[in-house]
Amino acid sequence: MSTLSISRPSIPMPRTSPAPDVDARFDALVRTAAPAPRTGTDFETVFDLDYGQPADAAAPVVRAVRVTKRVRPAAVQPRPVPRTVRLTRRGRLVALLAFVGIALALMTVFGGWATASLTGGTPEPVRVIEVAPGDTLYDIAADLAQPGQIRTMVHRIQELNSLPGGQITEGQKLAVPRG
Repeated sequence: MSTLSISRPSIPMPRTSPAPDVDARFDALVRTAAPAPRTGTDFETVFDLDYGQPADAAAPVVRAVRVTKRVRPAAVQPRPVPRTVRLTRRGRLVALLAFVGIALALMTVFGGWATASLTGGTPEPVRVIEVAPGDTLYDIAADLAQPGQIRTMVHRIQELNSLPGGQITEGQKLAVPRG
């Protein structure tokens, strides 16, 4: 039988102590391996794996060696590795809900400053005019505005009267800036 066909030795060998005699280990492996089926020529006689020793010689006794773990002195202990913060799915959800809750609380507290009221600001002095037949918003603004400020006056008249566009009708009363 060839040693190349043996995957593991049947006798456990210790890993820590080297074997003093390599030939003795080899002979022990050859004798303890399962015999191959005989087919014509004897394999052992062709390669002479026994090295001329008798087949009934006892296998060498191998004793297991106990390995003890070395203990480090207390002064040389390694530093603990700092852990990183890892959020789970539930942790991310809690963080998101906390952020939304804080944002809503801040908007509630400071949101009152952003509201518009009808009483806020100083009222602009105005006078009321009635739209005559054939008048347009631009004609009225041109009569009231300084030269080159007609568009600005049209915009002010629209804001004062809450007009959606430049359409006015005959007989309509408009508030225009005094001045």
